[in-house]
Amino acid sequence: MRASRASIGAVALAVLSVFARPESAHAQPKVTPPHAVTSVPSAPPEDVQVDAPTRVLLEITVSAEGGVTDPVVVESEDPRLDAEALRRVKGLRFEPARRDGQAVAARVRYEVVFAASPRVEREPAAPSSPVVEAPVAPSVPDVPAPSQQKKTEQPEVFEAEARVEAPVREAARYTVRGGDLTTSPGTRGDAFRAIEALPGVSRPPAGQGEPILRGVSGFESAVLIDGVQVPLLYHFGGLTSVVSSRLLDRIDVYPSNFSVRYGRVVGGVVEAHTRDPKSDRLHAMLDLSLLDSSALVEAPLGRDTGVAVAARRSNLDLYFGALASTDAFSVVAAPVYWDYQLLGAHRFSKNHQLRVLAFGSRDRIELQLSKPLDDDPVLRGDVGGAIEFHRVSVESRAELGGGTSQSLLLSVGRMNFEQKAGPDISGSFVAYNLDARAEWRVPIHPSLGLRFGVDAQNTFYDGDYSGSRPPQLEGDPSINEPNTNQPHVDIADTFSQVAPAGYLELSIAPTPEVELIPGIRVDYFRQIHALSVDPRLAARVKVAAETTLKGGVGLFTQQPQYFEDIPGIGNADLDPGRAIHQSVGVEQGFGEVAHVSVEAFHRRLFDRVVATEGGAPPYFVNDGSGRVFGLELFGRFRPTRSAQGTLSYTLSRSERRDRDGAWRLFDQDQTHNLVATLRQDLGAGWEVGARFRLVTGNPRTPIRGSVFDATTGLYRPLYGAVGSERDPTFHQLDLLAQKTWQLPGFRLSAYLDLQNADNSKNPEGRSYSYDYQKSEDVQGLPIFPNLGLRGEL
Repeated sequence: MRASRASIGAVALAVLSVFARPESAHAQPKVTPPHAVTSVPSAPPEDVQVDAPTRVLLEITVSAEGGVTDPVVVESEDPRLDAEALRRVKGLRFEPARRDGQAVAARVRYEVVFAASPRVEREPAAPSSPVVEAPVAPSVPDVPAPSQQKKTEQPEVFEAEARVEAPVREAARYTVRGGDLTTSPGTRGDAFRAIEALPGVSRPPAGQGEPILRGVSGFESAVLIDGVQVPLLYHFGGLTSVVSSRLLDRIDVYPSNFSVRYGRVVGGVVEAHTRDPKSDRLHAMLDLSLLDSSALVEAPLGRDTGVAVAARRSNLDLYFGALASTDAFSVVAAPVYWDYQLLGAHRFSKNHQLRVLAFGSRDRIELQLSKPLDDDPVLRGDVGGAIEFHRVSVESRAELGGGTSQSLLLSVGRMNFEQKAGPDISGSFVAYNLDARAEWRVPIHPSLGLRFGVDAQNTFYDGDYSGSRPPQLEGDPSINEPNTNQPHVDIADTFSQVAPAGYLELSIAPTPEVELIPGIRVDYFRQIHALSVDPRLAARVKVAAETTLKGGVGLFTQQPQYFEDIPGIGNADLDPGRAIHQSVGVEQGFGEVAHVSVEAFHRRLFDRVVATEGGAPPYFVNDGSGRVFGLELFGRFRPTRSAQGTLSYTLSRSERRDRDGAWRLFDQDQTHNLVATLRQDLGAGWEVGARFRLVTGNPRTPIRGSVFDATTGLYRPLYGAVGSERDPTFHQLDLLAQKTWQLPGFRLSAYLDLQNADNSKNPEGRSYSYDYQKSEDVQGLPIFPNLGLRGEL
């Protein structure tokens, strides 16, 4: 309570000190995008025959003087035209971007379309505004995406867009966008795997794909897609994510100190944002690889509507039976997963857009064990299960006038879970979700902005379970013991989790260089009848043209896991867990060549839910605590126009204490986490890349011996200190090579994503004999060549 009051006092003092000054009212700086005042000719080079209008998408820097530098090809339909597009765009002149009236440099995207041969003389197209990635004030209305913008007078010559984004407001946010989403080495084109190259994101153990952010468990963080929480991020615990990366515009990672817009977790937040479907013409993509096959189709439905449909299915069942050991089991249903996404966007007017997102996933496997396992006789006969979910959301985005914006979101969903492990262990439940959010942004004064909203998450469960009692999810080595050694429970129940919330956030800038973002969030957790009030504060101070100091502090609250407060297996009198986040850092730019940030962070956890001593009733109590502290370094580099890379290093220590015990290491504590990536465009359709990771091995609990249990006929392990040993240091090199051929109206790519190219052993723990007298390392992923072929219309 003392810590909570200190945080509340810090926020209140900061707000009062700003309003006490008569000149303190100052809003977000206003940024206007650059505007082209000249255009490039549409005629193709004389030595190149172009059968149809052909586009080249470039990324350029518009200087404060309005000139163009550092053009780079982002997408191309005909590599023969790339050099000409680069040459011509250098001659463009712009009215530069302006921040509060002052000209500033901006990195933008610009599209050139070459007309078909033979050339037809046309008047130059009216200048268009390119894609702007500079921040703007929230009071500036959003500019429609390409599918909703009015065409220029000669759309076959130019087709460009102006896109504005909200300014960086959080003390800690890292973003993955553009080519990094789908072409990062070692990720198999998976955008959510790409975030593992960011600071504060730990390497998840094999089979555990949920993000581990700044030293907390995956179940203590949230993953969202367009504001909708994803119940299961990866197929089979970590193979590939359940959403097509090619539908995403960017992924924002908030490892701590996130806005009051987000709540119900004490860890961090990962939010993916989908792009608008392409609506200029029909687009299609088919991708075939060893792991799975996927397809994507996008098309316009009228001038103001675009839709996109994506689907994926695993290829594992095609060869799983040949690799499986027939001595141990027979395959009833090989591992199969599939997922789908449907995205639609319709613009009623330039100020009102409606978006629909539907996505779902299913995983299933079933085996027949030939004999009971020696170390766990309960596991015999049929073993397998399936998990499936579906989500549908509808969002309305509108500009209400005067700079005020409104967002309304409604999401419904269903999740099914089934498991069976012999005659004694089974489970089946269905969960229904109904979530909603309403948010408004209001510019109160040129120096003061307001954002406020309400949101609710409601989940209704119905099902039954027969098996071992749910354990403490972290820090309990007995979770890996045989089921025969675990207490058995039978549960059949219907219950719900209803959690409404409201939040308010101010943006205050006493000077153009200083911005304070105080906020407060109120959550109510009906199942445990608990109310939480979480104040938070973020601050950013620009001390030089390319130097910004940042910091934040706040209180964060999370309700217990759904099973921890169910009578019979949990404690209905639990309180929510809480955490205080603190961070301070600096960001430094070096023009277009590099951007570097350094950040120190601390997180204190209290009222953690932990198991009771010996598993006695009420089974779970709020007697746990934790502490996390560390330092992060992150740099993005573009040494040449065709090369780019990142360097990320995290130094941290994460510890927990259960009840009145000694401090111990968090199960996924990683002292050192170094990740370096590099991508190089070689020209002629060739692109190569590499990723190298060097990570401290995860803690593990040693087994010092065993004792025979005459009741079960099995041996029980005798543990040493929890987390007192570590797996060996993890190191892995991943390589990527891709070749693209541009054919008439068609693009073909072949790629090889070679994971663990040096075939490092990288043990992921220890496995033991039935009596715990012998053990061996559990080997991690061996060298895996994911070879694929992709075609695009």
